[in-house]
Amino acid sequence: MKIRLLIKDPLEAQGLKWLLTSQWNDVQVDIAEGTDAADDAYLYIIDMTYIMTAEFELPPHAIWLGISSERTFQTVYKALSLKAEDILFRPFQPDRLVKQVQQIRFRWRNEKTQLKGPVQPREAVVTYEDFLIGETKAETPVLFSLIAPSRLEELNHLVRELELHDFPLVYNIFPFSDFVLVVHKLKDLHVLHEAYSIFFAQWKRQSDALLTIYLHADENRTYRELYKKMRKYHERIFYDGYDILTIEQDDLHWRDMDPFLSPLEQRKWVEMLEKRQMAEIREWMEQDFLTLESPFPDPEMVRVRLTSILAQIRRYMTAKSLKSQAVEKAYHALFETVIREPVMYHIIQSFIGFIVELLQSSAGQSHREGSLVEKVQERIAANYWDASWSLAACADELKFHKSTLSRKFAKEAGEPFSEALLKMRIEEAKRLLTETDLPVAEVSKSAGFTHSTYFSRRFKEETGMTPYQFRMR
Repeated sequence: MKIRLLIKDPLEAQGLKWLLTSQWNDVQVDIAEGTDAADDAYLYIIDMTYIMTAEFELPPHAIWLGISSERTFQTVYKALSLKAEDILFRPFQPDRLVKQVQQIRFRWRNEKTQLKGPVQPREAVVTYEDFLIGETKAETPVLFSLIAPSRLEELNHLVRELELHDFPLVYNIFPFSDFVLVVHKLKDLHVLHEAYSIFFAQWKRQSDALLTIYLHADENRTYRELYKKMRKYHERIFYDGYDILTIEQDDLHWRDMDPFLSPLEQRKWVEMLEKRQMAEIREWMEQDFLTLESPFPDPEMVRVRLTSILAQIRRYMTAKSLKSQAVEKAYHALFETVIREPVMYHIIQSFIGFIVELLQSSAGQSHREGSLVEKVQERIAANYWDASWSLAACADELKFHKSTLSRKFAKEAGEPFSEALLKMRIEEAKRLLTETDLPVAEVSKSAGFTHSTYFSRRFKEETGMTPYQFRMR
């Protein structure tokens, strides 16, 4: 199997090459010069700094892994939208990369073996070639079954049990890196459903790994079309979870959704975190994610929406100076869960658990003394979006007289309260102009300005550009 590395740091590229070639004898690793992504490799391992540039183009239908130092939702969104197999964030354990490549190599070996036409233990209904590059239609009705275990290390065991099971009629088994596909000649759907019910029950008695089995009968499409359809069913495990045996008849289509939080939703999250409204946060997460109904949104877009919420949590952590090693470790673990965990319900439970711990940490920290500047900056970060919030409101929250707070803050911070508040609002306006397509008037309102004309004037004074010029730069 040929692997091409597109890594900016030449020392890192050499280290990855040594790591991969030391694992397998049938793996060839080339280090590309710059962004040379010639279409001659099976797997590409690419630095996300290349992917994020508009000039870079992936080879058509490339199988690729991303490597990045930036744990941002923009990076995740880009990787997911370009169908990356996975994305690893530096620093990562070498075993993580080896495991990912091993799964891809397993798929490559299966495809290679089938394309060479090995001797089949039973009459062949279909081959890997039919799935991947052919346009062959079934001569007789067929039943496709996609079987996915909750633990990937059980795949080999699953294949052995399928080979030993007494299924009626002719069938063939096709292992992939994350599921097994079985194709049967079909005469009676009820009989095959009963056979799978028996297999499902037997599996439960011998393994604690859960199975999800989707059955689909068809006779009017090519094997390649059916293979793509079954892969989409596999993606639906994100909503269905494991421990399911079901017959699927309809085509599966994802509905559109905006994966990013609106400015109003961002404001709501700031308020819920600042006020430690755990009941409201739990209700938001459950209503927004656990009550979704078919047609579902693309799971990749749901993951991006979750990382968008994580971005608001990160801003809260920064405002509250929650930067302990334990909190950072838990945050990064949650980030990894969001982009890798196959079942959404488990992601939401992890999300809620993390926020509970975070708010408890924040509550404990609030009892510790901090400088006046830190306290005021925390209040500004929590309330800048409210155009009616001012020095008087801040003084009331901190139990100071307005003039006393103004004098003390200016002395300790080296700038007036009004300037600190303005800077925060300008920074938020910059972010909205860069990351959204909101009209300037809406950006002005979301950043805490009462009038868009005043906003435009102050924005130009601070940046030297009008909001429109800043967006188009």
